[in-house]
Amino acid sequence: MTDRPGDGTEHPESLGECLRRHRQAANLSLADLARRVNYSRGYLSKVETGRAPGNLALARRCDQALATGGALAALMRHASPTAPDPAPPGAPAPDRPKVDHPGAGTALPTSAPLPPGLASGVAFMLALDATHGALRRVADDDLPPPRRYDAANRAVHDAALYVAREQLLVSATVPVVAAGEAAFLRLIAIRDAIRTGAALASPEYHAVYHPFAESLWTFRMALRQGFGQEPVTPALLDRIDWSDRERCADCGAVMPR
Repeated sequence: MTDRPGDGTEHPESLGECLRRHRQAANLSLADLARRVNYSRGYLSKVETGRAPGNLALARRCDQALATGGALAALMRHASPTAPDPAPPGAPAPDRPKVDHPGAGTALPTSAPLPPGLASGVAFMLALDATHGALRRVADDDLPPPRRYDAANRAVHDAALYVAREQLLVSATVPVVAAGEAAFLRLIAIRDAIRTGAALASPEYHAVYHPFAESLWTFRMALRQGFGQEPVTPALLDRIDWSDRERCADCGAVMPR
């Protein structure tokens, strides 16, 4: 079923083996994946090691988070064609999604797998947001220049941003790719500013942050169009525009409400 090292035996790849392979290919830790799919880290570990069987709902969420094109769900349906989804009443608690804090790891509905282009778009959007959050933490730390440079690079790598970008480039529609690439380049500008010493309250940081904020919202709107949803305007969310400048005290441009 998959390319596997020869060990003298042949057996189909299990859900756990396939999940681990795709997770490692995406450079995600178990904790990273747990946050994205809204399952506990401990339960994902049990699935990967074969101590828990997993379920179709989990497979679908992991397919979305890892942009596998439905490989995990297909494997689960092949292994257990009559398995209920989700688990029946009375199943052990780890089989159910676990929320560690409000809003953590919120996943899209799993009634049907997303098309690969939209799945990769959602994964890239989450990677952009995770990378920006990690870069902000670097900017807020008092690190000497060499460590700051390395920490900014590591923030991008640990969020698997480049992997998510490659998946987007080969599978998404032209408008989504164009909007995603614009957001990516503006996020890289944030990384470069932080690598050279920009602090969160500095003009250097805000000169690159606000264009990124605007491009991230533009990317979200391109995804909404891909999902067939109406566009959302800044005014609908009580904003002047998507740049966040009107709410930014550091820029001295907070607007009266």
